[in-house]
This record gives sequence, structure tokens and C-alpha cells, in this order.
Amino acid sequence: MSAKDLVQAVLQAWRDLEQQVETATDFPFDHEFTYQFHLAWYLARLYDYSDSLHVRFEVPCGRDSDGETIRLDLLVWTDPADKVAIELKAPLRSENGMNSAMTQFRMRFYKDIYRLRHLVESTSLGIRAGIFLAVVNEIGYVIEGAKTINAEYRTYHGVVLPPGTVIPPTALPNGYRYPMVMPNHEVVWNWKCELREGRIYLAEGCQHYWLEPIIVRS
Repeated sequence: MSAKDLVQAVLQAWRDLEQQVETATDFPFDHEFTYQFHLAWYLARLYDYSDSLHVRFEVPCGRDSDGETIRLDLLVWTDPADKVAIELKAPLRSENGMNSAMTQFRMRFYKDIYRLRHLVESTSLGIRAGIFLAVVNEIGYVIEGAKTINAEYRTYHGVVLPPGTVIPPTALPNGYRYPMVMPNHEVVWNWKCELREGRIYLAEGCQHYWLEPIIVRS
């Protein structure tokens, strides 16, 4: 099966996972590792748990163009020459109301896409496509508001990055010291939400904002 077909299967598994998260009252998710596991489980179910589907977690993938180590969240394939790389982020406000490290996570979202571009374009590992997935329960990822720190990392609903956009270096500890080149195609930040009277709200029946998956291709 081609990477294109596998990408579609991953997207279906992600939709299935969203459905369960939003409708099951006894199915809490409080860590992105849990999302990774259940995404892989849903994907395996779509393939009838066939031995032909390979899924690996936390995969070492060499170094990026800045010399920094890449550890990929998930790598999936049926053909070793046609793999799909997946990065998944799920920064969630805790049950006691403590916010996630939003400033840093917005940078990490961009860093994941930057690294997926590197992996897809390098081709040395047989990776032909990348998918960035995200789910949050804080509106600060979805609307810009009055943020001034790490303003370059715009994850907000409706933001469109032209092909090859370069994100400049930003100050540590919550920034990234190197410029980050985005894929050679548009990157669109679309969150599942509702617009009412000029304001963004959670979509009806949802407790989370789900990002429309960003597919990275060469």
C-alpha cells in the first residue's frame, strides 16, 4: 500500500479517535502518549491487525539540518520504502486548571512540522509523507489575542503560511535558536471550532479543539 493510502488511513484513525474522546464519558485522555497509543490501535483495527502494518513509537531518526536529534512520535508503514512519519501534540489544561506551557508548545508545533519536512525531503529513511496532529483544550492555541511572546509561532485558526515560509530564530527558553523552514506547500491552521458573533467557541458537543491534520509532502 502506498504512503498516500496510508495517510488516508491515519486520518480516518484520527477521526475515529476524536469520536471516542468526545463521546465516551469514561474514556479520559490526559497525556499525548495515550493519544499515540490509541491512534495506533485504531489504525491497526483499520488493517484488521494485519502483520503487514508496522508501527513504531519514539523512533530515532538521526539529526535534523541543525544537528539536533530527531525522535519521531510514530512511524508507520506497510512498505519499508513508503513510510509515513507522524508527530502528535496534545497539550491539555490539567483537571485542577493548570494551563499547559502554551508559549513553548506553540514553538514545538512548528518544530514538529519543520522536522517532518526534513524527514520527507531527506528520503534516506523511506519516509514519503508526514502528518502533524494536534488536539488542545485551551483557546489560546486557537486565537491570537494579545500575545507578544513567540509571536512568530502563529497556530491560530485561519492562519495560512505560504510555501517555504521561514520562521526566524526566537529567544530561549521557549523559542528555537535556528530558523525553521516550512514545507514547500501551504500550511493551513484550521481548528474544529464554531464562530458565533465574531468569536470562536468549541464546536458543538466537543470539549477539545482538534486541528485539521497538516500533511507534509515533498
